Amino acid sequence: MKHRETTDDTTLLGALETTLGHTFAERHLLSDALNHRSYLNECALPGIISNERLEFLGDAVVGMVSADLLYHQYPTASEGDLTQLRAALVCAATLARFARGLQLGDALRLGRSEEAGGRERVPLLASAFEAVVGALYLDGGLPDAVRFLEPLLRAELERVVAQRQRIKDDKSLLQELAQARLGVTPRYRVVSQTGPAHARTFVIEVLLGDFAAAEGTGHSKREAEQAAAHYTLAERGWLEDVEPRDA
Repeated sequence: MKHRETTDDTTLLGALETTLGHTFAERHLLSDALNHRSYLNECALPGIISNERLEFLGDAVVGMVSADLLYHQYPTASEGDLTQLRAALVCAATLARFARGLQLGDALRLGRSEEAGGRERVPLLASAFEAVVGALYLDGGLPDAVRFLEPLLRAELERVVAQRQRIKDDKSLLQELAQARLGVTPRYRVVSQTGPAHARTFVIEVLLGDFAAAEGTGHSKREAEQAAAHYTLAERGWLEDVEPRDA
């Protein structure tokens, strides 16, 4: 059962459809994408569901579209390089920025427990963006999802590549920022190593204090450590603040 749309809902959803460039045949999908689970605990309307299932679907769609873009954009790039680029494109900080561009923070339905700052929380915004993408995919199919996502991802890719050209060493940058902002020095720990000696694959975890921040994979320990450092920088949004360095 779907709950009845109010006038405010109609206005809000119409504005969001305009921003997305897509008119929903099943508008309840877009409405569901705006329901944080905290809202369900306080809402008495029938038929209300959270956006978590749509978030799950949207996460896969964003990952697939970004992987397809990178695969064709960089036909000679290694799997490791493609993985690092995709991690930057789909990290929470990036998706939250996309969400702000859609003004999703203002559109979300939150419970009182999330109202204090919740509309600006990076994980919440990133999840909402993925939920909207999931709704768009279900309503318009993959072509509509690609049409919406690809311009965002291409613009972000240009920014990420420009950053990578001036940031030569993710480990050094992470150490500098972690010490300055958290007062800790990153430590690296081997999680696993598989494969024969001539083609070994390492998974390495970076620790900030006692917190396991991210994992990276590579065909050498150094490559895996650099990947883990890069994912940590991307997830924390620290790449956003990096000033260009002298060549």
